[in-house]
Amino acid sequence: MTETPVRVGIVGCSSMGRSHAEALADIDGAALVGCADHTAETARSFGETHGCPSYTDHADLFADAALDAVCICTPNGAHRDIVVDAAADGIDVLCEKPLEITPDRVEDMVEACRDAGVTLACILQRRLFPTMQFAREVVRDGRLGRLVFADVRVKWHRDRSYYDDSSWHGSAGLDGGVLFTQALHGIDLLQWVAGDVSRVAGTGDALYHDIDAPDTAALSLRFEDGALGQVSATTATRPQQPISLEFNGTEGTLRVTETGVELFEVNGEKQPVELPDPRPEGPHVAQIRDFVEAVSEGRPPMVPPAEARKGLDIIFAAEASDSRGEWVSVPSLGGLGNLGDADD
Repeated sequence: MTETPVRVGIVGCSSMGRSHAEALADIDGAALVGCADHTAETARSFGETHGCPSYTDHADLFADAALDAVCICTPNGAHRDIVVDAAADGIDVLCEKPLEITPDRVEDMVEACRDAGVTLACILQRRLFPTMQFAREVVRDGRLGRLVFADVRVKWHRDRSYYDDSSWHGSAGLDGGVLFTQALHGIDLLQWVAGDVSRVAGTGDALYHDIDAPDTAALSLRFEDGALGQVSATTATRPQQPISLEFNGTEGTLRVTETGVELFEVNGEKQPVELPDPRPEGPHVAQIRDFVEAVSEGRPPMVPPAEARKGLDIIFAAEASDSRGEWVSVPSLGGLGNLGDADD
């Protein structure tokens, strides 16, 4: 790390912005030097709390604060323009998940940062959970034999107030629905552990909440190595359950949640579980720390665009499948725009 701190701004000063500010306060080598939120009172209060200038327009923050990097903590569908503007000003970007909610908007962000030579990273901190790192090691090392099936269940509950009291939750244009806002973490973990997905068939709908985007979705997957998989996602059921992933191979089965290993058996025998140590500061702070260090050291971040897009590719293919009523190939990187055109 250099002695000069990385000067960081935050755009989006609600709950996620507060989480980023608290994390930055605990990271040596980072300094929060400005914030922006389109709601003036929210921006003002945030700036007073964290001792930094506040703005109601991100462009003014970028022009005035001499930023090295910015954390994007706005609603899902409000990332693209801010990231493109940051890239134009030479500012490295850490974007909360998802990168965006349409293929073309994701592509615009990635191209802008690539062309400007700035870093673009995405928060997918659950990759740092010890159980998920253990699952990746077990599956990738072949300890379950040849993988046959892999599935993830994100069966959460959101009260009606979660949608009614928000200006963007449940919005088709800003939220995108359960796959983007709730299930993306699980989908990302599934492919991170089990490998790349080649084809998807999926459907979704608002089955409980009166919203414009799906609150429930089901996906069938074909992995590139031939294994099959499923994704179940909802905010409409009770009780809320932890994200759960299960991997079934020709020799054994592993089932994990974010907090523990529920089953690990090979050839009919229970297997010992040795989890890596958790990050002492927590996975979210740890990933923000990684980004700050990546900017300072000039190295790639933990989750660059190519990794951040893998889970989104699966979701975009699922949306296309629902529209067409058929299996859809997951696009290769750089082919997102073609998938979007087919859905118009």
